[in-house]
Amino acid sequence: MIDHAHLNSLIQLIGKDTMNDIRLEFITDSQEKMALLFQAWDNEDYDTIKNIGHSLKSASLNMALRRLAEQFQQIERLAAQHNKQDMQVIMDHLPALHQASLKELDELFLNGLN
Repeated sequence: MIDHAHLNSLIQLIGKDTMNDIRLEFITDSQEKMALLFQAWDNEDYDTIKNIGHSLKSASLNMALRRLAEQFQQIERLAAQHNKQDMQVIMDHLPALHQASLKELDELFLNGLN
């Protein structure tokens, strides 16, 4: 789930402590945005879904969570098309992928990097 080469490059560039601070902010921010995403999904608010998907895609890429970012990219694309059927499949699996991604990131930082 994690692009280790990208994450290591970021750590080399900005340092472990700064990257860890960013990670902690990402956890809080992504959890809040996930709640908003599902609220927008329930309301069939495709513009909000698209905007949140874009934001979470960018943030996930910044944390080297490539697989999660790919799902948010799909959400962004499907929301622009108002494609509820294909988006439903992603939305059904998204919470588990999000939690697994956060857990893997946590374990990586807790067990040390590099």
